[in-house]
Amino acid sequence: MDCSKLAKDGTPELGMEFNSEDDAYKFYNKYAFKMDFSVRKDYLNKDKDGVTTSRRYSCCKEGVKCKYKGDVMPKRTRTPTKTGCGAKMVIVLLRGTMKYRVHDLVLEHNHELHIVQCSHMMPSQRKISEAQGFQAEISEDAGLSLKQSHELMGKEAGMLIDYNFFGDVVTFDTSYKTNKEYRPLGVFVSFNQHRQIVIFGAALMYDETIDSFKWVFGTFLESMCGKRPSTILTDQDHAMVAALSIVMPETFHGLCTFHIKYNFMKHLGNHYKKNSDLLYMFGACMYEFEEVEQFNRVWEAMVKKHNLENNEWFSGLYRIRDKWARCLMKER
Repeated sequence: MDCSKLAKDGTPELGMEFNSEDDAYKFYNKYAFKMDFSVRKDYLNKDKDGVTTSRRYSCCKEGVKCKYKGDVMPKRTRTPTKTGCGAKMVIVLLRGTMKYRVHDLVLEHNHELHIVQCSHMMPSQRKISEAQGFQAEISEDAGLSLKQSHELMGKEAGMLIDYNFFGDVVTFDTSYKTNKEYRPLGVFVSFNQHRQIVIFGAALMYDETIDSFKWVFGTFLESMCGKRPSTILTDQDHAMVAALSIVMPETFHGLCTFHIKYNFMKHLGNHYKKNSDLLYMFGACMYEFEEVEQFNRVWEAMVKKHNLENNEWFSGLYRIRDKWARCLMKER
């Protein structure tokens, strides 16, 4: 490989001196990043006081793989990772100045170098930012191990793929409050073609204000490359409704029937105990009817039979029936 393409001031040279072993490694590793190969810290020699007197930095493809000597042949042959590459930089300690000088240098490689797009993935170039390191530390403090963090990153990539296929209708639920601070955990979910739950994202929120929901919905859209769902289902939280009208004005906002049934029991519990068919009639209005005329007929009969004409919550629910009744939502 011809490595003459790098500017001379960035190329290692014989006789170069460094204040420390670490400075020498950083310089050579920076050069390796520009040239698209990975560095391996090879042998080192130390004196009796533990001071490094010489060190060699090699290409990661230095050496050769030992031949397999087992009786059973391996199931598959892996691409060789070592090619006997001789590229290296050797530094030695100058006792007089206590600096390290480049004593031996080979710039030529005997293999194809990495492509530029993959340079950051090479072993010697892998690094995390200060913010990422801080995130890993607080995750560990919260009981989330590094392995689990890596698995979560892989699942995040899967979430993007799932969202492209199944993100037309999304449910956002904040009913999960199992953490010790009792903070709402908002989860974006849907179903795949096998009617299995797929998770698109989650957010641990401090509170349930309009600004908080605006941030959650805006961040979710940003992470999904700006693709808006055609329909989003939530509970009847007023702050959530206001935030959705600002962040996703073109998305149809429907109401989750689970929360409606929960509120039904909360507001009409006494009626339900006295009239056993009230819940059945209400469920039929939510799920069963295909025609609006059927819905209106049964709703009027239910209101009249159970004396719900003056129930404010029930009347308010009827005014937004296009957000939860099947026969009205299917027309959208």
